[in-house]
Amino acid sequence: MKPWQLSIAMLCGQVNRVEVLALRSCGYRVRVVTQTKGVLTLDYAPRRPQWPGLSLLKARLRRCGVRRVLLLQPESHDEIIGRPELLAPDPGLWLPLV
Repeated sequence: MKPWQLSIAMLCGQVNRVEVLALRSCGYRVRVVTQTKGVLTLDYAPRRPQWPGLSLLKARLRRCGVRRVLLLQPESHDEIIGRPELLAPDPGLWLPLV
């Protein structure tokens, strides 16, 4: 999905939520969950789904009409350093884009 497609989907009310996944040491990935429960990836550049920085990503999402995102971290710091996994998955953190 390209940013202009996200803008149109936001205007038409087709987006349920936007999720930002923090990837270990390589940036961020954006998943757009539609009302029909489809999941699309917002690309940074052609064939590059990883966004290098959160500030650039937040600015782009604001321009597309997104007002808040769900920030997810698939791996916790404890898992990275070798402690046992969490019993429940991380529910994420809602970040307003104001």
